[in-house]
Amino acid sequence: MMINRRLIGVVPESRRYVAGNVAAQWVSLAANICLMCSIARLLAGLMDGTASGAAIIGTAAVGAIALAVRFACALLASRLGYLSSRAVKSTLREAIYRKLLRLSASYAEKLRTSEVVQVAVEGVDQLETYFGAYLPQFFYAMLAPLTLFIVLCFVNLPSAAVLLVCADDSRRDCGRTDLGKEAAEQILGPVHGAGRHLP
Repeated sequence: MMINRRLIGVVPESRRYVAGNVAAQWVSLAANICLMCSIARLLAGLMDGTASGAAIIGTAAVGAIALAVRFACALLASRLGYLSSRAVKSTLREAIYRKLLRLSASYAEKLRTSEVVQVAVEGVDQLETYFGAYLPQFFYAMLAPLTLFIVLCFVNLPSAAVLLVCADDSRRDCGRTDLGKEAAEQILGPVHGAGRHLP
């Protein structure tokens, strides 16, 4: 199931909730990137022997802030997912009810009442997952690899290229398929072939 424009058009108010959900997940990713960069900088300082007590305190402060931001973003994303699904359920059930009122008792000639109730209850409930979870995750899954690619470009361009090539894990798994191994070997060369960690 991909993006159903007609379905989204039926519930246009859900767009802002989906966009907010994606934004909250992206801010959480940015906080995680800041945390990882801070930890990496501290570890580099410890290996070089240049790390000070202030660096450790600074890393701990960044970690606390990043965790607080991620927690707040998780709560916000969950709330926006709920609001999106609530708007969808309310709008679609109202549309079904209005359609039944227009048809009056003649709807029973084409549909059984149990089928109508099933569509109005279970069918609409299934759309809760589509609007509350699938759509935000779909857009975030496109945004996250690009964000990580841009950040990783400043660290190591070959590693960033491997990440971008292997971002679509629905079609291939870089650790197991020949295509992923070939791409990694071409981009990273002997580092990947020797089985060593990325620099």
